[in-house]
Amino acid sequence: MNGIKIIDWYIIRKFLTTFFFALGLIILIAIVFDVSEKIDDFLEKKAPFEAIVFDYYLNFIPYFANLFSPLFIFISVIFFTSKMASQTEIVAILSSGVSFRRMLVPYMVVAAILAGLSFYLNGWVIPHSNKTRLEFENTYIKNPYVIKSRNIHRQIYPGQFIYFESYNTIENMGFRFSYERFDQGKLTYKLSSERLVWDTINTNWRAENYLIRQIDGMKETVRED
Repeated sequence: MNGIKIIDWYIIRKFLTTFFFALGLIILIAIVFDVSEKIDDFLEKKAPFEAIVFDYYLNFIPYFANLFSPLFIFISVIFFTSKMASQTEIVAILSSGVSFRRMLVPYMVVAAILAGLSFYLNGWVIPHSNKTRLEFENTYIKNPYVIKSRNIHRQIYPGQFIYFESYNTIENMGFRFSYERFDQGKLTYKLSSERLVWDTINTNWRAENYLIRQIDGMKETVRED
């Protein structure tokens, strides 16, 4: 029984050592390639070095480690088991009276440990790390999103509707804009504008070349600018 315990620890140590070495190596290669791909964005957006290391790459590691782990568990088992077979270690283990089924016990123990680690990463670590990593990407890496759809209709409040023929998210500018208010199904107010611009200084919208219609029963007031 004592010898079998030593064999178990021997296989567990080989399994974990091979797995973490292979996984660490691929993560290191992935980081090198990622840095070479994103170095221009870091320099252009002037990303702080501390943010690159701690906000991005520190949170980059658990996500990609968990992503690659199933593949590298398989590779590790094949690699170290074939190495044991080539050195006739498996023959010696079987000759000592250990069955194939008993020999699988340390493999299953390590599989359970790695499955629990992956479950913990998926449930508690990666959601929080991804939040920080994606915030960094949105700030320093990704370009502003662009809305390609046209003829945008939205209800912003009950009885209040807006319309854009098109909208440019890079310049924060909408074209062929209209705003309508309804009271009991009847139009009471309408603003039409050739262009609507977001004023970043005053943090409000500015309508250009607009026309305002105010309707009160049969009476209508029109104002334009």
